[in-house]
Amino acid sequence: VDIAVREVERVAKLGYRVVTLPCKPIWGSHDVAHINYNLPVFDPLWAAIQDADMTITYHVSTGRDPRAARGNGGAIINQVVHSFAPTIEPIVSMCSSGIFERFPKLRVASIEADAAWIPWVLQKMDECYHKHHFWVRPKLKNLPSDYFRQNCYASFGEDKVAIDTVEQYGLVDNLMWANDFPHHEGSWPYSAEAIERTFGSHLQEESRAKLLGLNAARVFRFDIPNEYKA
Repeated sequence: VDIAVREVERVAKLGYRVVTLPCKPIWGSHDVAHINYNLPVFDPLWAAIQDADMTITYHVSTGRDPRAARGNGGAIINQVVHSFAPTIEPIVSMCSSGIFERFPKLRVASIEADAAWIPWVLQKMDECYHKHHFWVRPKLKNLPSDYFRQNCYASFGEDKVAIDTVEQYGLVDNLMWANDFPHHEGSWPYSAEAIERTFGSHLQEESRAKLLGLNAARVFRFDIPNEYKA
């Protein structure tokens, strides 16, 4: 952790705006003896990132080898279960462990894992917080879902379910469209068509603008041209 803190401080001076962390801090198979992001041992790292005003990203296929399944259906199993789904763990770890109470200015984003899973995860985090209250530590000032909406973000591509639910679940300020250039599963060079196919026409114009660029500019501290400022 001390080495990571020094690296954050070094690259912050060079103008870097993002710290990409693996979805699991220790590479390998699941082991409850391994440290994880919910533990206070990482507090010096969170403090350094917050002080530098940098954004944390968790990218798919990091932390563990996603090539776990072989044979029939392996490509699909690996992509959905072992690449996309593991990005949920660090997000839940940070929302449920009090990190955002100690470091309220942290910004955390899952990258390339889409976003339709978020309403379910928010619901389950809050449900577990209430139903397992005898075992829950620490007791939080707010619900885990509140910390997601306050501190967390997610990039998505052709995720129509996310678009259909984003306003209903109050996530307009948390999602960021991406074309995943240059990966083959991304929409480039047909991104304009993908946007229309995914977004349709039912979103409010303000919501559409946030998802297509304004949220990303805010999260990653990009300058917004004056003509696009509210």
